[in-house]
Amino acid sequence: MTARQRWTILVASAGGALEVFDFVIYGFFARSIGAAFFPSGTGASGDMLSFAVLAIGYLSRPIGGFVFGRIGDIYGRRIAFLSSAMIAAGVTFLIGVLPSYRDWGIAASVLLVLLRLIQGLCLGGELPGAVVYAVETARTRPGFLCGVVFAAVNLALFLSTSVNLALQRSLTALQLDEYGWRLGFLIGGAVGFLSFAIRRRLAESDEYARMIGARQHVSLTGLFRCHGVQLLSGVGVCLLVGASSGVFIAYLPGYLQAVHYDHEQITHAQMQYFLVVALCILVTSHIGDRVPRRYVFRAGAALSALFTPWFFFAVTRHAVSLAALYVMAGVVASLANGTFACAIAEAFPLDVRFSCVATAMNLGLVVALGLTPLAAHVLEHGLRASPALVTEACAVLAFAASFGMTHRRRSASTIDENLPSPLSERS
Repeated sequence: MTARQRWTILVASAGGALEVFDFVIYGFFARSIGAAFFPSGTGASGDMLSFAVLAIGYLSRPIGGFVFGRIGDIYGRRIAFLSSAMIAAGVTFLIGVLPSYRDWGIAASVLLVLLRLIQGLCLGGELPGAVVYAVETARTRPGFLCGVVFAAVNLALFLSTSVNLALQRSLTALQLDEYGWRLGFLIGGAVGFLSFAIRRRLAESDEYARMIGARQHVSLTGLFRCHGVQLLSGVGVCLLVGASSGVFIAYLPGYLQAVHYDHEQITHAQMQYFLVVALCILVTSHIGDRVPRRYVFRAGAALSALFTPWFFFAVTRHAVSLAALYVMAGVVASLANGTFACAIAEAFPLDVRFSCVATAMNLGLVVALGLTPLAAHVLEHGLRASPALVTEACAVLAFAASFGMTHRRRSASTIDENLPSPLSERS
């Protein structure tokens, strides 16, 4: 790659990672936010309302993905990527300085919901935008460049967990509720503005710039009519990635405390998980450029279905150290995490790629991230290893969905038409 292409991938990866940091930090401080904006007199518990606002942010992601995707396809990748960064940075900073219910009353609660909604809309376009930039920047190693993006995302998760752990150790519970939770948002907002300033130097993606005169504006009906099978397959493929995150990141901390692991032990194990996934993604994405990436993904789906039940049996019996189990889980998860995004992006022609990638990724990830922790909690009342059935089900669906993905060969001089091309290769 040229120096400019390396700079493009660095900026795209860093931007996607920072937006994830801003978004996830809310989850760590949801209880403190609930105490600040939803006092007991509102008719429901502050924790419940705060987690409802957390869910609103996730549910708004598909809408944001579709909106920013259409902007990216019609007006260019750069303007969509710039606008999502600018808005998200401003919203994150505003959440950090927003007066509490005690100062502004119900207006503070309403503004928090609105800001969280906007933050979710921006994240809906951020990660797909980084993926599209990676695929369209260098034609020879698109899988590895997508891997760099998701390695950065996992490093951002590691960073947000580290910030949470540092604040938990440095401040008392009262201080966290008063002002400690705001520090994470202020840090995220400040770094977000820095990201926007750097991103202003970002050029249009190579492939989009090369084809800009030949691209076609596809209507919404044409989008779903011509690419419905690939969209549905993309949603199914994302279920496994979302389920892995939903179970190993969101659900397991509470489950592990119930089977007698302490909070700090769980946090350190999760941080190791993020690092292992980040490093292994670079390997699995590189392998995906050498062999058909659908094979690597399917291997990850099969291993996930086999490994997760054993993981639950092992933690309930304390047979293996928790850190070692999380390391193994990270290796298994990296097979799917390192290949799914590029496989989805390669299934669509340039003129609808951003819209389709954003729609498929956001729908699949949101459904899995939103429902798998709840489903695992419901199954928990059966056998101790029953929550593993959630990941197994998503792995089976993702494995089947991967057969519906189509790999489109990209031309240096022309773009694919909306109708299926004779050069398309069925997986």
